[in-house]
Amino acid sequence: MCRAEWSHLPEDVRLLAALGNEERIRHIRAKRWVDYPHADRVLRRLNEIYVQPRSERMENMLLIGQSGMGKTTLVRKFERTHTVRLGNNGTCRLHPIVVMLMPHDPTGPRFFSQLLKAIGVPAIDNFETTAPRESTVLRVLTEVQAKVIVIDELNSVLASTARQQRLFLQLLRWLSNELRVALIGIGVPETRHALLSDDQLRNRFMNLELPVWENGDDFSHFVTRLIWSLPLREPSPVDSRRLMQMLVGRTGGITLGTCKAIERAAIRAIRSGTERLDYQAFEHEDVWDGIEAPVIMGGHRRKSRRG
Repeated sequence: MCRAEWSHLPEDVRLLAALGNEERIRHIRAKRWVDYPHADRVLRRLNEIYVQPRSERMENMLLIGQSGMGKTTLVRKFERTHTVRLGNNGTCRLHPIVVMLMPHDPTGPRFFSQLLKAIGVPAIDNFETTAPRESTVLRVLTEVQAKVIVIDELNSVLASTARQQRLFLQLLRWLSNELRVALIGIGVPETRHALLSDDQLRNRFMNLELPVWENGDDFSHFVTRLIWSLPLREPSPVDSRRLMQMLVGRTGGITLGTCKAIERAAIRAIRSGTERLDYQAFEHEDVWDGIEAPVIMGGHRRKSRRG
């Protein structure tokens, strides 16, 4: 049963606080969603892309942000919101939102193969003899009623030659025009450069950036809500400016680093019996293993080579 002194926790988390140490640690390591203003803003814009009527000139989006800011997590939440499940067994037969990973070699056949794989079509190994045809891709996407195609790690196209980039961007424009689907590209800030060589495509993309955290009310609320979701049995005084400055400074405002440090500190608090997070909980160096703030280069934040 829940103890009265666990009133600092939400009701559903109090039930978890009654579990044993290892069970609580497993919960802490599990993925969770925490609302925050920047995420709400991005999800609103994604939904606007989704609900727009089909037309010959669809509005597209380029969602950019530093690695570890949670772009893919946001996109997957967006995808889950609009998942269509049919049949008694709950299988998903329609894919109004197709989320694919950009192939490292952005040729047409590899892109089409990765796109079909995201829908559930088996991957193709031999591109020389069995490369998917454009007609096949169009037919399958039409059958699953695709409305939005999300391309994660779009910045991978920058590793190709200028000619390959132009051909790939032409392919994207053709795909959008033929199917009247919206495109959402996901990547780091440099991804903007991938669209510069195609004026028509660039003009159809709205840029939206997921900024790194700064020490302020939004960050403090995010950290507080995250810690409320953890089954620690003692209240955690984490609202101090000193602690917030430490978290922002040591992570560079990167969401992944912030969540990882809090997760490690919470696990340590359970195993040590302190059951709370405060400034001292983050002074242990093992909490920060592998977590480094991005290095500022050329006006942009970049991850250190050691990170």
